[in-house]
Amino acid sequence: MKKVNASAFQLIQAMAPAEKRYFQQWAGRSAGEGRNQYLQLFRILNRQPEYDEAAARRQMPGQPGKGHFAVLKRQLYEHLLDCLGQYHRRNSPQELLKRKLHSAQILREKGLFPLMQQEIKASRKLLGRYQLNRHLPELLELERSLVERNLSQMKSPEPIKSWKSGWEESLAALEEEGRQAFFSMQIAHQHYKKIQLAGGRESQALHALVNSEEFMAGRRSPYLRCRMDHYRALSTFYFMQRQPELALEANAELIRLFESNNILAELYPQHYLAALNNILIDQFQLRQWPQLEEGLKKLKSLPALPVFRKVRGAGEKAFEQSAMLELNMHLAKKQLGRGLAAIPEIEAGLQRYSRRLAPHNQQTLWYLMAYICFLQGEPDKGLELLNELLQARKKGVLEELNRFANLLQLMLHYELGNHELLPYLIASVRRQHQELNPAYRSEQLLLDCLRRLLSAADRKGVKDALNKLGESIENEKLTEKEVRFFEYLDLVQWLKNKREEGV
Repeated sequence: MKKVNASAFQLIQAMAPAEKRYFQQWAGRSAGEGRNQYLQLFRILNRQPEYDEAAARRQMPGQPGKGHFAVLKRQLYEHLLDCLGQYHRRNSPQELLKRKLHSAQILREKGLFPLMQQEIKASRKLLGRYQLNRHLPELLELERSLVERNLSQMKSPEPIKSWKSGWEESLAALEEEGRQAFFSMQIAHQHYKKIQLAGGRESQALHALVNSEEFMAGRRSPYLRCRMDHYRALSTFYFMQRQPELALEANAELIRLFESNNILAELYPQHYLAALNNILIDQFQLRQWPQLEEGLKKLKSLPALPVFRKVRGAGEKAFEQSAMLELNMHLAKKQLGRGLAAIPEIEAGLQRYSRRLAPHNQQTLWYLMAYICFLQGEPDKGLELLNELLQARKKGVLEELNRFANLLQLMLHYELGNHELLPYLIASVRRQHQELNPAYRSEQLLLDCLRRLLSAADRKGVKDALNKLGESIENEKLTEKEVRFFEYLDLVQWLKNKREEGV
């Protein structure tokens, strides 16, 4: 079966709201009587959550045949690209430079060399301001045309020598930028493969790279892009080394580089967003709470700034990253009241960005909020939030989170007094988890404790069951042996809360 071409749909889904508005205005101006068909098709595809060609054809006036519809899709796709090109020429220095270089080429072909020279002069000014060195060869090729045109009238070879010097400088700039880009990609690749370095030849090779003179030259480079790539690579390396202090230092240098050179944030806003998120993670690991709280305010404010409005997904990325860090910070500081107060805003963000957030991040946020509600004595709200996770989860995805969601569900039902339902849920959890690794001792103790609590005849029986769980955790040193379990489900804190309640 021939594969359906969904290129236009995919491009529409990737467009930012401002780009979509611009396209509709742009297409509307060029529409004939009524509305042209590609604009109608745009609106139909924009409303679809998933591509459905049959439904799109039915909704089009006249219900075009397959052949005609394929032409319409292709036409729409090309119009979208043309429109996006115009949109970004207004907002992007790179696109403006490319337009000027192209204009200079057209003027050269027309023999309008004085006008061509004006475009070249403007291009060089723009290129120098933003250090867009990758466009230097094209600019120098155009300048060569001017030099060659004047060869017969040239009294001195200085223009030729000047052009040669410019060519050599451009090669040196490109070589340096390419070298630092290579180092950055090499370290990032190892990070995706390993997350953390554990020794061996790969670790030794990365240590040698980071200590090499070529790599260290990146921080002294006159080119901002080289310095940016250098500090991005360095912070990743130290993160892999489990050296958060040094990772924080490298990320701080990167942030300073961005904030002291506005053109970097203008050219690479997504890198600034990532660097700010990384520095907040470092501060979280080092428990630098005041700095983290200030950084979270900054992260939340970024999507409203003009330079970030054009970044696709800036709003959801800032929300996703800030919400995750904020909830984890409140849990780490045991400021559960503040965590509870933050939930309505995060719920609203989840609703606003639900279609554009990664499913695993949504589910993690639901778990964290449900867990805070559980610890803070709000089991009704906790179960409501946890049900969002339980309904959205898929088999084989986020198995660790799903495992603890099942356990948290049991505890929330216990706190709500749903004792008739619990025996069935406990049996189901035992069955589902019997093949899971690791086989946590803490999990077995919890399930046994819940079973005893359900069969307890009086207050003393409840207290004995809870005490037995606490003693087993302490005697077997499970908080040390099974750290991961207690990161998800702090049974010690729960037992402490029960004692404070007088149970």
